Amino acid sequence: MGYPMSDEVQPKKILIAQQDATDREFVRTFLEVIGGYEVIEALSGVDLIRKLRLQPHLILLDTQMKGDILRALELMARAPTLEHTAIAILSYEQTKIRVCLEKGADGFIIKPFSPDALLAKIWKVLGAEQPESTAEVAFTRNFKKQLTKIENLPTLPSVYAEVDRICQNPDVAAEELSRAIEADPPITLKLLKLANSAFFGFTRRIRTVKDAVSLLGNQAVRNAILNIAIYEATKGLDASAGLNKKLFWAHSAGCGSIARFLNQKLKLNREDSFTAGIIHDMGKIILDALYADYYGEVLRVVEQRGLSVRDAEAQVLGLDHGSIGLELAAHWRLPDELLDAISHHHTPSRAEKDPQIAALIHVSDALCRKYKVGSGGDDVVPEVDPKALERLGLTPENLAEWQAEILETVSRDKAIMAVLN
Repeated sequence: MGYPMSDEVQPKKILIAQQDATDREFVRTFLEVIGGYEVIEALSGVDLIRKLRLQPHLILLDTQMKGDILRALELMARAPTLEHTAIAILSYEQTKIRVCLEKGADGFIIKPFSPDALLAKIWKVLGAEQPESTAEVAFTRNFKKQLTKIENLPTLPSVYAEVDRICQNPDVAAEELSRAIEADPPITLKLLKLANSAFFGFTRRIRTVKDAVSLLGNQAVRNAILNIAIYEATKGLDASAGLNKKLFWAHSAGCGSIARFLNQKLKLNREDSFTAGIIHDMGKIILDALYADYYGEVLRVVEQRGLSVRDAEAQVLGLDHGSIGLELAAHWRLPDELLDAISHHHTPSRAEKDPQIAALIHVSDALCRKYKVGSGGDDVVPEVDPKALERLGLTPENLAEWQAEILETVSRDKAIMAVLN
């Protein structure tokens, strides 16, 4: 006779991720036969992420599981689809348990554990009646607590923070801003190359940073430094699941060029339009590099099923690059007005902080894909949200009329990638 179960007709699902075949077989059999649960097995970290789509009620994760389980925990703790799924750690080691709890696990069972202790844990997690919990079992019902930061996020060169601070004062002297920039010789060199490129189109040569500041203005220089700093910060991310970085940056720069063109045509007064295009997909770079073991499955689904990267991310990981991009933006302390370009360029009608920039990047991204400028990781061309056009005062006829100018602008602005490289 088994232990009491809930009144639900369908048994609850438990996903067990254990490396040792004997341990896994024991836990699976015990939970199925005695507990009456439906058990799903994962044989590695990658297999664990792959099987999240089966929507388990509980995940039992052994710290001896093959793969980077801390990265897997970072992903699972951030997935909205797992908001009501508890994660329990199985481990001999207290130190590993502590780290896992910091990464988003909800509780633990210390190994070796008795069958009764295991069931007591599961009852507590799933809300069934239970005996008093034992010392080797601990759990919090506050499933999604405050997340720790993603480990090893790239850091922006310090010169950007100083430039940003100085530019908060609209009356700052060109000399002061120039000195801050010149403290970083490599970025100074790239700024001067950019200022003399076709991107800005000056007819005379700009020889000093002070000249660049005087001609471009503080905010344009600040945005240029940010664009350079973003590329510098991410170029050292060597690990990759297979995202084509060259095509990715071409797409990002192309999106920025189109946004900048539309900003000028529509007189939106958005000096951050190009930067917003550059950063809109930055979450993909982070997922591809820091979560390479798991993001490879996303890219495989894109290739095999013809899905967009965003849809494949949701299907495989339970989250998308927009949410990871927001964490990166917070880590870099980017201006608030850029956040909706990251989180809502696919869904501009949901933007709250700055719906204008969300609409601008939404349209620019769609055009960039339509014109096959670089690649965001897939070949899907999204439909433009009519409300985004309306917000910008745009019509499909405008876009058709300006197509040749847009393509010419994108071609001219390729100069920025030559500078960044």
